[in-house]
Amino acid sequence: MQLSRRRVLECVGAGAAVGLLGTPASAAETDRDRVFVHPRTGLIDGLGELVGVIEDVGGTTVLEYDNFEFVVAEVPADGRTDLLDDRRVASVEEDEETGIPSDWSPSLSDILDPGGETDCSAHPSQRSSWGLERIGADAVEPDGTGVDVGILDTGIESDHCSVSVAGGRNFTSDGGPGDYEDRHGHGTHVAGVAGAVDNDVGVVGAAPGANLHAVKVLGDDGSGRYSELVAGIDWCMSNDVEVISMSLGGESESDAVDRAIEAAHSAGHLLLCAAGNEGNDGDGSCEAETMTYPATHPDVVAVTAMNEDDTLASYSSVGAAVDLLAPGTDVVSTTVDNRYAEASGTSVATPFVTGVAALLWETRDEEGPGPNEPVRRILAETAAEVLGTCEEGDGLVDARAAVGDDRATDGDDRGGDRSDRSATGEWTGSLFDRFASVLERFVDLVAGALERLRGLFR
Repeated sequence: MQLSRRRVLECVGAGAAVGLLGTPASAAETDRDRVFVHPRTGLIDGLGELVGVIEDVGGTTVLEYDNFEFVVAEVPADGRTDLLDDRRVASVEEDEETGIPSDWSPSLSDILDPGGETDCSAHPSQRSSWGLERIGADAVEPDGTGVDVGILDTGIESDHCSVSVAGGRNFTSDGGPGDYEDRHGHGTHVAGVAGAVDNDVGVVGAAPGANLHAVKVLGDDGSGRYSELVAGIDWCMSNDVEVISMSLGGESESDAVDRAIEAAHSAGHLLLCAAGNEGNDGDGSCEAETMTYPATHPDVVAVTAMNEDDTLASYSSVGAAVDLLAPGTDVVSTTVDNRYAEASGTSVATPFVTGVAALLWETRDEEGPGPNEPVRRILAETAAEVLGTCEEGDGLVDARAAVGDDRATDGDDRGGDRSDRSATGEWTGSLFDRFASVLERFVDLVAGALERLRGLFR
């Protein structure tokens, strides 16, 4: 889909175009602030008037969105007060930074090392990571076919032998809009965990049939801005990308990001985010609240990480907003230069949940955005208790339980023909089982309520 409003505007007076990061064209621009400008509802007649308000204070509008009324602008330091004095402006906020930990350090796999070989037939035979096996994603029939997954990260290497990229968009200053190539490695690693293809070489992801979209919101150094994150969410909304995976985080909350998340959630998209790598006390308590943003937002599924021995990873952030636990330590996946690497972090754990969400989404009758709440509820209700503390949220994501035991196989056939499900009655049986399960829980709730009422009159 060609987007209608999101565009880069020319820098007035600078004589050159401003990139999506708002990189100034000259040293004279360095004393300008990059901000979100929120219009006051009912007092402004369209974005054109808001752009005019910004220009009146000497500012330049840098980025507009398809689905949100606020804009991103560069304004003189003293122009912010003038903006706030204008009754047509509701608020002005900093465009803060987001990204991945600076010490993220994957190590090339000794076992899966193609030695820089570009011929895919020369790549090592396919292996499942311990994480994939631990959550049972290697033993279920759905593979995410037909589900669109947005990987909001450093991009994805498009010619990797184990990854298929359906498309994407670049919202950073590192390349043009169509250059969503990953030159860092983080995005490709995340993409491989979520959906590396099942082609007998390298690794396989949790949802190998899903359509992966490289939404580049972090630059080649792994850093970015909230305005780019919002642009990525905006693009996913405009292109009906059902599942939005964000293995990133920032220190500050943002009203603009909040609004973007809430709009996407209301439109039926499922958003997932890494809880952060700020560590924990290891005492089973969530009082430390070490999570990064936007994982703390209630409309986001926040994921923390565990080790192979079923213990909480020492680096994992914790907090009351944690939703699910997933494997995150020493996980082998794809990386740049057509290679494979082992890495750790809640950013690695998140795409495991993303992949299971895609598997579950495939089993739904709805097409496109819509069933985010039912999918989120099932992920939570079917999670397995591992730690027995609040640190794991609802527990370890469980692919077998999420898609239903009747869909589980022995793991030998990930794919198969899905076109005749309705004819074979697979979906009908699964729907009946889910209905029976819901009915059983409802009866239990009613019985419990009646028992409590009886107690009141004894």
